[in-house]
Amino acid sequence: MNYPFKLSVILPCYNVEKYLDLSLRCLEHQWDDESLEIIFVNDCSADSTIDRLQEFCQNHPNNTQLINKTQNEGVNKARNDGLAVARGQWITFLDPDDALLDYAYKDLYENHVSDDIQVLSFETNIHSEQEDIDQLLKSASILPKTPSRVEWEGAGKEFFKRYLTNVCWIFFYNHQLIDRLHVRFRDLTYLEDALFNMDTILNDDVIVRRVGCKYHYWIHRSNSLSNIQSPKRNLELIDNIMRALGYMQEMKQGVSDSELIKRISWKQQDSSRGIVPILLRSNVNSSQISKIRKQLKTWNAYPYHRSNGRSDVLFDLLFKFPHLLSLMRYVIKLK
Repeated sequence: MNYPFKLSVILPCYNVEKYLDLSLRCLEHQWDDESLEIIFVNDCSADSTIDRLQEFCQNHPNNTQLINKTQNEGVNKARNDGLAVARGQWITFLDPDDALLDYAYKDLYENHVSDDIQVLSFETNIHSEQEDIDQLLKSASILPKTPSRVEWEGAGKEFFKRYLTNVCWIFFYNHQLIDRLHVRFRDLTYLEDALFNMDTILNDDVIVRRVGCKYHYWIHRSNSLSNIQSPKRNLELIDNIMRALGYMQEMKQGVSDSELIKRISWKQQDSSRGIVPILLRSNVNSSQISKIRKQLKTWNAYPYHRSNGRSDVLFDLLFKFPHLLSLMRYVIKLK
């Protein structure tokens, strides 16, 4: 396949007019229009997001694509729509409320992308949306004059044993690899990035390079989807967590590397901790809780303290004595 661009960056957009000015400014200071392709996927925004995107694309007609969806289907399908039209040799993702240091993509590509690797990993800075991110970027250190160091390089399975893979926007993915493996985001709203990365790097011939640079700024939004609390949303999250843990369980089948199996189990255990705060704000009954507990035990996905290997105390209490949930829910409502 002919790839006219060196890198494609895919941005799913839904009602992000408040944040677009910063992210669009960052994108304008990443690379020249001949090297970087920018793909916006407007997921039926109801605010002025589409107007801002159209204006940006008009100013950059040669290296932008705008997909204007007619039905809201969520971030994962939006990313998949972007993947379907991407024309870059490498692919990365960016949330429209996050930011980048100037020329971060150019620096990463020119100093660290090579034919020897299929995935490039870098780091992120985490900040609250209450901070003055624009000022932070202006005062941030200029990109180093010498290339940032390579922290680690090796097989994808070994990378998975050593590093967290929970998000997709701190990776460059080789386009040919993604197409060859037919990797796409699963229809989930929880752990979807982690599963995309696992589907990509847990292959025998994948080489990952990790570099020690923090060029990306993850802006933690207090009103993001993961923080929205409603009975329906909570039930959906529990279902999504269990489905995601089930996908991970499938990945362990046929794996002979005991350390890799252990790492996937740890990933399941760590992820299952997220069920407790959701249960506290949901109406899941005792029999359903017992069923979840039994399934987690069967998968070896029951969370444990990392320090002593014993069951997580709070998690264990709530699952062994579900009536405690009712009391704790009552206390939460009082607050």
